[in-house]
Amino acid sequence: MRAITRGSLGMLGAALFASLTLTAPAVHAQSKPDKIVATAYGGIWADSVKKNFVSCFEKKTGVKVDVLTGESAAWLNKIRANPSKPPIDVITLAEADSFRAGREGLLDKITEAKVPYLKDIPDSFHKPWNDYSVVLNFGAMGVMYNKEAIKTIPATWKELIEGIIAGKYGKKIAWPSGTYTWGPEFIWFVAQQYGGNIDTAFQKIKAMQPYIVKFWNTPVEALNLFGTKAADIVIYWDGRAHSFIDKGNPWAGFYIPEPNTIAGSVLISKVKNSPDIAWDYLNCALSPKGQLGHAETILYGITNKTVVYPPDIKNKVTSADRVIIPPYTEIIDKIPGWVERWNKEIQ
Repeated sequence: MRAITRGSLGMLGAALFASLTLTAPAVHAQSKPDKIVATAYGGIWADSVKKNFVSCFEKKTGVKVDVLTGESAAWLNKIRANPSKPPIDVITLAEADSFRAGREGLLDKITEAKVPYLKDIPDSFHKPWNDYSVVLNFGAMGVMYNKEAIKTIPATWKELIEGIIAGKYGKKIAWPSGTYTWGPEFIWFVAQQYGGNIDTAFQKIKAMQPYIVKFWNTPVEALNLFGTKAADIVIYWDGRAHSFIDKGNPWAGFYIPEPNTIAGSVLISKVKNSPDIAWDYLNCALSPKGQLGHAETILYGITNKTVVYPPDIKNKVTSADRVIIPPYTEIIDKIPGWVERWNKEIQ
């Protein structure tokens, strides 16, 4: 038998390495999924996701995206139910649900190595969530109203609440439900108008109830109420309101009462145990092109600091100094109790 020399062993090793190297891409190609599942809130938000994020990802990777519409809490429960094989790959959660999902170990940490455009997102939009989530866009809650029916609008939130209780604006008011994704935050916000007292907030909401045509649970439901004129006043998000007005509805108005309002942020995350290719979707969503297209479509503020708003939307996007973010570290564990109380006392 011929002895194997050091030289022939080296050649054998090199040949083996070359063989493995050549076959590696094929293994990767076989492991690439046919599709991923990404979430989106309904209506124009979902339209924007498909136009600005999905198209980028599919073009870059050749992988299809199934867009799952719905709401934050339901999506969180879906990944909680099967964390080892999650039914969602890229998830868009509200602030509190993102905080919970990260704390429960359901998300992967986002890094610049995995998502290069993270470098263009200010720390304030991802560090509070320990880099498990990053704010994709933020909106401001305000008042959309029928200018034909509501001739005088109140200057402050407190004046609006007291005016509704007094029957000043009729019985066609649509108010966000306490079970809506940002419902608990809005209960907290009502409390801030009365010294921060949650009990007072519930008392005021109950006093408004005879004049509420509907406590709405989704933005699509709210817009349907307003669009059909079943509601003359809807507490609603700025971007969606401006989009509705711009689509040939000059009878509608929108404004944000003083002194401020809550910010409704949507955070994007990669679900733990989802395919690594999902990182490419996050990168598309945070890219300057994707972010600008998203802002132009939904008229919400976006977070990539390199994006400059064009003149036609600049005045429609609420500035950050008009919004406040609830102290989630203080209220996160109180929210379930507020929702339970809502179900018992309001609905």
